[in-house]
Amino acid sequence: MTELAPESNAPATKGLQHPMNAGMLAREVATVTPEATCNEVIKIFNAEPSLTSLVVVDGQKKVLGVLRSLDILRRGTEGYFQELLGRRSCTRLMDPNPLVFDAGTPLLEMSAVVSKLDDRHLLDGFFVTQAGIYQGTGRMTELIRAVTELQVSLARYANPLTLLPGNVPIDQQIDLRLHKGTRFVVGYFDLDNFKGFNDVYGYHAGDGVIRLAAQVLAGVTEAKHDFLGHIGGDDFVLLLESADWEERIRTALAHFDKQVLGHFRPEHIAAGGLFTTNRQGVEVFHPLVSLSAGLLRVEPGNFDSPAEISDRLAEAKKLAKQTAGSSYFVDRRSGAPASLFTPPGG
Repeated sequence: MTELAPESNAPATKGLQHPMNAGMLAREVATVTPEATCNEVIKIFNAEPSLTSLVVVDGQKKVLGVLRSLDILRRGTEGYFQELLGRRSCTRLMDPNPLVFDAGTPLLEMSAVVSKLDDRHLLDGFFVTQAGIYQGTGRMTELIRAVTELQVSLARYANPLTLLPGNVPIDQQIDLRLHKGTRFVVGYFDLDNFKGFNDVYGYHAGDGVIRLAAQVLAGVTEAKHDFLGHIGGDDFVLLLESADWEERIRTALAHFDKQVLGHFRPEHIAAGGLFTTNRQGVEVFHPLVSLSAGLLRVEPGNFDSPAEISDRLAEAKKLAKQTAGSSYFVDRRSGAPASLFTPPGG
């Protein structure tokens, strides 16, 4: 039995996630064990014409394979079937490679897998496990309906530049974690020295840098646990449940600093920035665009709403932006001292 997984999503859409997952689509369906004979399985399918498949589980309820009614009933009409297989284990007729999802798999990840399946899996439905233990079976029609509703919701609230979720989905994701009592880290990111860049290079080039920030942040998210949203302009919110969250943030800042150089002309890279003229006719120097973040560790019971978290994040981000170059400031709340980090060369 193999558990299918999708190919990597495009970076700019990797953060599109939703509270609904495979576990929420699973329903209890009868199962059989390897002790069931082929004749017994035929009787089950004949008694329930609407049943298209049965999952085979072992004594620990681990999924072993799937039995398909069309295959089983067809084989049952073959000559000498009773003599050769009728009293044998049903595993002789099962497919050992059913479609299995972990209960925490998000809808969009499931959709990416299903889009690559052949027809036999579409008739089977999918099987859901938790820590390898069978939890239930899902129907493809229910998955398609849920994905359609999700896409409509994302289209309504997504930022048109990056296609990442906007304010409403961000608040929903924070609310979900608060109600579940989940420990997580919230990051509030924005670009430094961005106005000067826009004034010199134009808004189209500025959009390219915003997309770069989205891609870099999406590149460090883990699809099943983390979430990336785009508030608007050059502001992003990242929710991280991954244990190595701090290393992911450091990686994102380092990657941004390296890749953003491709958006500058050589003379500006050599000078470490560029000049613009303000309304008083005075030249003002703007360092190269960098990425700063305020980070907040959220423990169960510490906050009641996204608004409270937003206030604390704004303070942390201001402290990060006081340091030149890409950096982040962590308001840890757990009693450990706050910390400021700047990547090498930042």
